[in-house]
Amino acid sequence: MRGIPAEQSLLFTGDDMEKQSVCAIFAGGPEDGVPCEPVPAGAYILCADSGLHLAERLSLRPDLVLGDFDSLGAVPEDLPHMTVPVEKDDTDTMLAARTALEKSFRDIRIYGAFGGRLDHTLANLQTLEFLYRNGAEGMLAGVRDVIYLQGSGSVRHYPKREGWTFSLFSWTERCTGVCARGVYYPLEQAVLTREFPLGVSNRITAEEAEIVCGEGLLLVAASKL
Repeated sequence: MRGIPAEQSLLFTGDDMEKQSVCAIFAGGPEDGVPCEPVPAGAYILCADSGLHLAERLSLRPDLVLGDFDSLGAVPEDLPHMTVPVEKDDTDTMLAARTALEKSFRDIRIYGAFGGRLDHTLANLQTLEFLYRNGAEGMLAGVRDVIYLQGSGSVRHYPKREGWTFSLFSWTERCTGVCARGVYYPLEQAVLTREFPLGVSNRITAEEAEIVCGEGLLLVAASKL
């Protein structure tokens, strides 16, 4: 399936959202505190196993809880749930992503995506690409980090965040025609490669940054200092 159309923005506001046009997946990242990106009002709440703890901390009632429940420790019988075997190909978060796609969501945001094991973080990044390759717009959010993927031929805008870094990485082998405007270290028609972190630790200086990706898949990360 094709990726996100170039004219679509990765930024969302509550005013533009219709009820349950967004699926918010809660993963089991162990970070304490509130995610740095708000959960849209009316979002479909899908908890992956112990991601239920994060939903409860935010006083959100899930529409569905799924997983093998090895992390949660018990099946939440009082909530809509789907139990799957422990031995499976998908992580619980990937299973939640597949479920969101099957329910026709194309704006899918994964909260609680960081702060735990490195292998789980890498799996969540791969899940973000899986969403992109299947025609959905995804986001990973933790307490201090938010990550997006931006594809070929796209122009996107990202808001300035005081006290945050703003970094670009080539998720594919190379990204060509990369432009970064409204940032401290601007780029024009640059080539980013997977083996060299040229775009790390920038910062947005204008009200918003304009990022252009000519060809490739660009990982866009904002991190709180």
